[in-house]
Amino acid sequence: MEKKPLIIACIPAYNEEKTIAKVIIKTQKYVDKVIVCDDGSKDMTSEIAERLGAIVIKY
Repeated sequence: MEKKPLIIACIPAYNEEKTIAKVIIKTQKYVDKVIVCDDGSKDMTSEIAERLGAIVIKY
């Protein structure tokens, strides 16, 4: 039995609270995991991404 490859999407983000939810939800339809790389956002970008199940990397 052949294993299905794991597909991960990495989304860069900076102050994207108005759009990040829509991007994550649409992306989750096609991949196994979503990683959001938050480039020091001052808004709720990271919190929204985490609530939607994305792995968030902040720097």
